[in-house]
Amino acid sequence: MCLIIHQPIGATTPVALLESAAEYNPDGFGFMGFDAHGKPRIERSGIADVALASRLAEQFAGRNCAFHFRRRTRGSSHAENLHPFKLAHGLYLMHNGTARVEIRQAGRSDTWHLVNDYLGPFLANRRRLIYDRDFRHILDAWLGPQNRIVFLDEAEGRIELLHRADGLEWNGLWLSNARWVDRRLLSLEGHDGVYRATEASFC
Repeated sequence: MCLIIHQPIGATTPVALLESAAEYNPDGFGFMGFDAHGKPRIERSGIADVALASRLAEQFAGRNCAFHFRRRTRGSSHAENLHPFKLAHGLYLMHNGTARVEIRQAGRSDTWHLVNDYLGPFLANRRRLIYDRDFRHILDAWLGPQNRIVFLDEAEGRIELLHRADGLEWNGLWLSNARWVDRRLLSLEGHDGVYRATEASFC
């Protein structure tokens, strides 16, 4: 599947977490965040590039950003399937999970189809719907809690999380799941709280 790490303002992402994410999710890396001038920075790599991820973590320490490590389950490892995906001008998406969408083009992932056949065309002229409670409720119900989405909105200077409660808060960071990372690193071995309660929904 995949792992998304969201780093809010004031937080830092340790290299050990990035290394573990890359080990468990070796099929691609993506990054999106805002630099010191509020400009978006978008990066993609066809491998789980720990060196690139570590440099970005250092450069964006304390800044609002998100990392995506891909574990390929649907679609090829080609660049077209790498996160983040562009939904519209200045609007990007990272996804963790398996979207229940029609796969019409061989080699393209479910996320590619979700973006190009559904969300992209719909949000192109309605981008502020990502903040609308009713729209989010419909999207939540359609995708289900096993799908987590992170949006970057350049116009608003915001990173927005969908299904935040179904992820994991850890040391000031948000992780989309705890399955595709070393749980010992997160001190989750034998944990009987939030993790066990939501483990079945982790992708």
